[in-house]
Amino acid sequence: MVDKEQQRRERAYKIWEDEGRLEGAHDDHWRRAEEQHELTEQESDDVTKVNQEVDDKFAKDDGNTETAADIKPPSAVSPD
Repeated sequence: MVDKEQQRRERAYKIWEDEGRLEGAHDDHWRRAEEQHELTEQESDDVTKVNQEVDDKFAKDDGNTETAADIKPPSAVSPD
């Protein structure tokens, strides 16, 4: 996956720039770029999982649940 490697390079470079282009912290920049990449990947996987669970739930919906279109505003439900 060349694209992922390029993303890591860009992250490390950005960290280096943000810190004033100081020399000697190359390993730290790469480590932090890798940690950020892993965190982003995990968050993406989590969002995908939740979206799939919601899609599955709606696919199994039997039509007996109330939708936003069925809910009436309070003024239409109770007399004022």
